Amino acid sequence: MRKERKSSEGGFAMLEALVVLLLSALVFQALLLSAYLVTRSSAAASRDAGNIERLATGLTALRRDLSEVAAIKTSEQAGAPLLFYGSETAVGLATGSASDQLVWISVRSGALVRSALARFPSATSFEKVSAAPPTALLQGAWDYRFSFAENTRKGFVWSNSWSDRPTLPDVIRLQIWSKSDSRRAPLTLVVSPHVDPPRLCPEGASCEGGPDAT
Repeated sequence: MRKERKSSEGGFAMLEALVVLLLSALVFQALLLSAYLVTRSSAAASRDAGNIERLATGLTALRRDLSEVAAIKTSEQAGAPLLFYGSETAVGLATGSASDQLVWISVRSGALVRSALARFPSATSFEKVSAAPPTALLQGAWDYRFSFAENTRKGFVWSNSWSDRPTLPDVIRLQIWSKSDSRRAPLTLVVSPHVDPPRLCPEGASCEGGPDAT
């Protein structure tokens, strides 16, 4: 009788030990899962913060270029087009900063890149600058699209292209979509260039502003 009781108690103690071990394993697994999730969330937060910082830096540089657009006529003819090119994937512009430049901003290999060259008076196109070595403004899992608007009596009229026109667009817009979540609303940069009246830069002459250059 005592032997059966001892055997029964021993079996019960063994069962208790197994239950304790099983619970300990579950707790340990839960702790590992929690640590993994915390680490993953922290890494995702750091990655998102880094992406936002890179976006902010690139958009600041892009806004500076778009805000310094200069209205440069490509010839002396009345109504001659200005030195500006716009499409969904590229913008070519002349800047009116102290160091006059031709700037080409385009979507290339999934990144938004910028090329720039000194602007000479004889420049009438963006062929050379578009072939110059680029530097990345924005890169990552993003899609980009430019559009351009003219302010009319009926409101803003948007277009996917702007070239060979005697005026600059009133608004330049860049929309940025996340490739990982196309349903998310795009991040939008809108710039309204403030420019002086068109300037004519014939070969061999210095660029002079003023209303009688129109």
